[in-house]
Amino acid sequence: MSTNTSIKPKRIEEHVEPITIAGLSGDYLFSEPMNPSDQWQQLGPHLGRIPGQKENVAYGVCFDLDDGKGIEYLCGVEVTGDTVASDLPNNFELRQLPSFTYVVFDHKGHVSEIRQTCDVIWKEWLPGSDYDKPEEADFFFERYGENYDAQAGKGDIEIWIPVDA
Repeated sequence: MSTNTSIKPKRIEEHVEPITIAGLSGDYLFSEPMNPSDQWQQLGPHLGRIPGQKENVAYGVCFDLDDGKGIEYLCGVEVTGDTVASDLPNNFELRQLPSFTYVVFDHKGHVSEIRQTCDVIWKEWLPGSDYDKPEEADFFFERYGENYDAQAGKGDIEIWIPVDA
């Protein structure tokens, strides 16, 4: 891997099995500030009580919008593959992320600064690396681990980027 940027991957996760996420979705344009805090506040009371929830870990999945002018943001949790949408709380969506190899980065700052970290990954690290984003991968995700402090907005935040293995 040959890259001269200030950000370095934490690890490579090879051939990760499909991940099923249950959560709340919203669309955001790049021309406007992105603030999904209302989504997260709506999700909060359901954490730990979502049917099929696997761990005490949350995800923020960014899907490309068709027009390239923004993203669809899904905040949620990983659920078992046999979870059905009709068992979920109102307004929840069920989405499956396909199997990929991922490059995993730590986000060390406040959660409000995550867009800057993503910009460095996409604009500096990826072009200078030996990896390519798979054409069929229209997403990446933020993983908020068990040690994430929601009150402080810091700690245990990873950014997972699908890559060609």
